[in-house]
Parts: sequence; structure tokens; C-alpha cells
Amino acid sequence: MPYRIVYSETAVKIIRRLHPSLKPLIRKKIEVLQDNPFLGKALERELPGYYSMKSKKYRVIYRLDHPGKTIQIHYVGYRRDIYDLYKKLITEADR
Repeated sequence: MPYRIVYSETAVKIIRRLHPSLKPLIRKKIEVLQDNPFLGKALERELPGYYSMKSKKYRVIYRLDHPGKTIQIHYVGYRRDIYDLYKKLITEADR
């Protein structure tokens, strides 16, 4: 049974603002995760428990919920600064 994909509000806003040529590429990569959720790289250090998947020069940060068979898409961004931006976002949310 494939995993169900759930998008955070932040991820939805980011994907909506992407260039129209990038949207189908990102969506297709995310859909592939349904059958193979471990396709991405497990993140360490500041973002343990998250995974990152490449799509051209962009990255998708997601988390797995194995018992619920759910993939939670948290953030999409340019590879150069995505990890710093997401870390800042979750740090501010914890305050």
C-alpha cells in the first residue's frame, strides 16, 4: 500500500510560487515517494528525523510517519540555502 502525501501550509505556499516549469518536476518527484519513501537522503545534525530529496537544483524536505503510512512534505527550496531557511523556520515556530 503506497504512502499518503500530506503538505504543510508552508510547502503549499512555496510550491504555488514556483516557476510553472518547475512545478510538474517537483510534483512528479514527490509522487515517486509514495512507493519508495526512502528515496531521499536522511538528514542529520540540525534536522534529524527529516529526509531530503533532490529535484534539479531544488530540494524537498519531508518526514515519514511509518505507522500512519504518511509522508509529510514540510519545505521546498533552492539547494543552496534550503537547510538554513528551514532550520530557521522551525526554530522560530518553537518560540
